[in-house]
Amino acid sequence: MKSKLKIVHTESHRSWGGQEIRVLNECLWMKDRGHYPLLVAPPKSQIFSRASDAGLTVIPMTFNNLTMVADLIRFRKFLKSIIPDVLNTHGNMDAKVGLFAARGLNIPCVIRSRHHTHPVSDAWHNKWMYNHLSDYIFTAASCVSDQLARDLGVDPSRVKMVPTGITPPKVLPTRKDALEGLRRELNLDQNARFIGSVAMLRLWKGHRYLLDGFATISERFNHHHLVIVGDGDEMGALLAQRQRLGLTSRIHFTGFRDDPWPYFCAFDLKVLASTKNELVSQVLPQAMYAQCPVIGTRVGGIPDLIEDGVNGLLAEPEDAGSLADAMVRTLIAPDTTQDRVKRALTVVTEGFLMDAMGERTLELYDRAFDKKNQIP
Repeated sequence: MKSKLKIVHTESHRSWGGQEIRVLNECLWMKDRGHYPLLVAPPKSQIFSRASDAGLTVIPMTFNNLTMVADLIRFRKFLKSIIPDVLNTHGNMDAKVGLFAARGLNIPCVIRSRHHTHPVSDAWHNKWMYNHLSDYIFTAASCVSDQLARDLGVDPSRVKMVPTGITPPKVLPTRKDALEGLRRELNLDQNARFIGSVAMLRLWKGHRYLLDGFATISERFNHHHLVIVGDGDEMGALLAQRQRLGLTSRIHFTGFRDDPWPYFCAFDLKVLASTKNELVSQVLPQAMYAQCPVIGTRVGGIPDLIEDGVNGLLAEPEDAGSLADAMVRTLIAPDTTQDRVKRALTVVTEGFLMDAMGERTLELYDRAFDKKNQIP
């Protein structure tokens, strides 16, 4: 492998979530190791501004249906001018533009990253992109490779698991400081304890079931509050639901927070109640690293990380009662819960830190280079 790689990432999404955080963190990790990552993204997207602020080279590209042909021509011209060592596409629109623009340019390693679990349609252009225009498909869940092989005929050996790596702070807040800080933030007394969720407020994140589940246990655990960290288009519906449940003083919405770590350190448990589309959200390994007990649902890639009863608990999706049962099991058996927490910390430190993700990615780049350099 070359000591210094030119790596082009493309991202067409305008919002800011786990996918965009992963792309930015990977670019920064590669830059810190002496490589040359470039990001191509819409100029008004959050990742464009955040990457620019972080000192990365960012190339503006509209990436929408109206400009697709013009984007393809511009992007191909750009690729020909630099011939990168790696091209990695991430969103749907930028993949269509990027993979077709790269065709025939002999880029040593071309990757289609897949960050969602909803099925890829068997349309001709998807079959062409996944089977012929990319060397690898990167994903973080086994269910994605199964669907691509079944419906699009993709060779499973070309679909590579690259778990999302997290970057913990150098020093985590202490449990005591985090608890006191959250109590002050919410203006609660010293008896307050917390169940939490950190996720964008989207319908498929399952917050409605979490609120209903918490309502069923709220009297039994009358010192516990539910804290929802995040923002999104579900906010109005969730505020109305809180009102209907009569729990306006027990369910709290903080809005978006750039730094989730103090919340994980303050929570007695963290719930990810997703109903679909979930790979392995970064918030789960973050919570595990912070030694916060975790509950997830049997959806997408979540069971790839959480082994039920071993390093966390799994609940059924769209099932408030199942979530409530898992919360009760976590809160009433602290010794058993702490055993799961210890095992979860080991899992994350061994395979879900940013260094592990970066080294795994470089290893796969190297394989692609070796394969293309082989003499027929």
